[in-house]
Amino acid sequence: MFRRRTRVRAEVMSSEPGEAFAVTVEDLRVLERVTSHARTQLLRHVGERDLDVVDQASGYWLMLTLSERAGAARALGRSGIPMLVEEAEAVRAVVLNLESYGGETMALAEGYELLNRIALLSQLPRSATHVGGVLTLPDDTPEVDALKAAAGPS
Repeated sequence: MFRRRTRVRAEVMSSEPGEAFAVTVEDLRVLERVTSHARTQLLRHVGERDLDVVDQASGYWLMLTLSERAGAARALGRSGIPMLVEEAEAVRAVVLNLESYGGETMALAEGYELLNRIALLSQLPRSATHVGGVLTLPDDTPEVDALKAAAGPS
């Protein structure tokens, strides 16, 4: 059922860090809500009981990956959490899949808002590096600062 849409596998990560951009802790929270809802919906609507398949299709694997990077960013004192440009496609697949199997309106709205934000951020990629085996970005995070400025005062 959920395989009709685009799927991005966890193996998208290679040994080379590649191009990445920074997302915020709030982006990570939204992604956690959306992927958790997608995971719940898959378990409810699909007879699939293999949790690896469910984690893959719901995008939950990405949440686990980004959580690890968030910990590294915090330990290094950096404000942005690295997301590979290729991983933006995984977010797109999660949101489209969630819509195809009847996700709740609020989860879909949050998912599309996050997807729009990530689409903008992915156009400002920088070279990422590995520190202690975890993907990191340089100290500066111009994309986070640029989006904050574009959003105006909170």
